[in-house]
Amino acid sequence: MYTVYTNGNFISLNDENTIYSIMVVGGKKIAYVGYNTPICYDDARVVDLKGGYAVPLINDMVYYDISHAHCKVFAEGEQADFIVLNKNILTEKDPQILAVYKKGKKVV
Repeated sequence: MYTVYTNGNFISLNDENTIYSIMVVGGKKIAYVGYNTPICYDDARVVDLKGGYAVPLINDMVYYDISHAHCKVFAEGEQADFIVLNKNILTEKDPQILAVYKKGKKVV
């Protein structure tokens, strides 16, 4: 089962900090990033990120808040797939987390 995340700004964190608008995830792997959804994913579940900025999470322990309200702490070893922010963390200060996705599902 694939999930297509659309209307996002996926910050790749590569050398060029490329930002993509579409990301397709299948299982635990990113299947595609780009600017248009390939036809082969037409039957996939679609999640609209409403223009948020998404970055992959790479830490074993994640602590975050939404609107300055402490919401959740992942236990050591737990990881989220990615977070969605209201601002580009590479160019703007004080971003707030809009959503957290874990195992393909929005948890916050």
